[in-house]
Amino acid sequence: MKRLLAPLFVALALLVALLFGVAWLPLREAREAWRAGRDADAIATAERWSRLRLWPAAYGQLLAAAYLTVGNRAAAQAHLSGRPLRPVVSEEEVAKRLFAGERYDDFLAYDAAFHEVGAALDRAAALAATHRMTEAAAVLRGVRGADPKKVALLQNAIAGNVAWFADRNGGSIDNADFAPLVRALPHGSSIVETTLDPFVQRAALQALGSYRGSIVAIDPRTNELLAIASNAKENIAIDRQYEPGSVIKVLTGLNALTNGVDVRAMFPYVCKGELMIDGRHFGDWVPSGHGTLNGIDDALAVSCNVFFADVGLRLGRERLQQFMKSAGFGGQTNTGIMTVPLGKLLDPPYNNFETAFLAIGLKHESINAFHLAMLASAMANRGVLTAPRLLRARRSILGDVVALPPAQGRVQLGSPAAAETMIRAMQAVATEPRGTGRRAPVPGLTMAMKTGTAGERKSGLEALIMAFAPVEQPRIAFGLIAEDAGPAEIAGAKIAHDFLESIRSRL
Repeated sequence: MKRLLAPLFVALALLVALLFGVAWLPLREAREAWRAGRDADAIATAERWSRLRLWPAAYGQLLAAAYLTVGNRAAAQAHLSGRPLRPVVSEEEVAKRLFAGERYDDFLAYDAAFHEVGAALDRAAALAATHRMTEAAAVLRGVRGADPKKVALLQNAIAGNVAWFADRNGGSIDNADFAPLVRALPHGSSIVETTLDPFVQRAALQALGSYRGSIVAIDPRTNELLAIASNAKENIAIDRQYEPGSVIKVLTGLNALTNGVDVRAMFPYVCKGELMIDGRHFGDWVPSGHGTLNGIDDALAVSCNVFFADVGLRLGRERLQQFMKSAGFGGQTNTGIMTVPLGKLLDPPYNNFETAFLAIGLKHESINAFHLAMLASAMANRGVLTAPRLLRARRSILGDVVALPPAQGRVQLGSPAAAETMIRAMQAVATEPRGTGRRAPVPGLTMAMKTGTAGERKSGLEALIMAFAPVEQPRIAFGLIAEDAGPAEIAGAKIAHDFLESIRSRL
């Protein structure tokens, strides 16, 4: 009898071992799917094979981790028990995934269930991030053999000495220069390293002086945001929309040159101060007119409403509106830290007369300084509009990188040849004797720009400027809006000059 039972026991043991082995393979498959970020696949595989009740604690640990990383705390709750003899994933891995989403409470729930000795530093970090500083300090005192840099970072955080928002040099931006922006940023428990340059930010605020307004500056080489400066309590660089006025003429010209309007054949163009549109008088900002214009350089330099209205009519409202949408109007952009609304298309023009206003930036669109800077950077990049970047990296409270900036979307607004033509015209704005930006240039520094004046005279005119420099190898592009500053060719140009003068050493 014993001889008969012995082979039976061996066969049974082999069968059990085989079953456990078969159940372990899909567990590894589910783990690798989770590590690769395919949480749904990990959950599906683990749920299906866990029904065999083989390696239940291991499957439970993996399911708890996977459900937590997809944000399903209720589903994870059923698996937050039973420590496996052999952990399928480490608490360090779980911490990294959850810390990336600032889900410190979820990590603490996971930690309470599985509580690995090696996870003490992560436990202390999660406690500190959830403002349980006394508990965090107690856990940290018991940590042994951890990375000294991480320990030091955590000690600083517990002591309240961490810069949650940092400039490009690592310094805190929690100060008066950045106050309107910092109040608008989403606050969490991660350390956010931004692209902002405190030197450029301060120069922008000083250039604005007593004018209520904003300057947004971008490095066109990387499209990193260097300054988002508002000298008001609110973040008007982003939150406040204005009628754009003549800065839109750059887009109208780029649109026409790219999309088949024979602009060259329109010259010499004689501006008499008005244009007859469907029997109505469309007036220029200079009632007597600009006289004979020999090229688009002249037309942009003097900011001729009549000429650009005429160009807009040749394009037609549909092509005008479509180009504006391509340039970001009606949209938004992700900076990596916050989503920023761009300019808006307002009531669509219903006839040719209103279409003329759309072409010169009046009545039918609005813009903020942020979007204006994006357009300036697009021209610096020869017609390529790129999503600007504010985030360099987001780190956990232990200094680990948990998020990098998103990919920067790009749109080719106009052909390179059309962009070069408009850039030469933008240079003429600053260099021609009649140029509306002639007061802006800094000696020894080439610049391309466009001025715009909008708003109502009785309530105060807004001065808008988009510009970049140096023209040959752009290192700065910016949008500037000053409220109640009057015509842009006076105060607006001076602000632009003072800003460039202040940062000249960087250019």
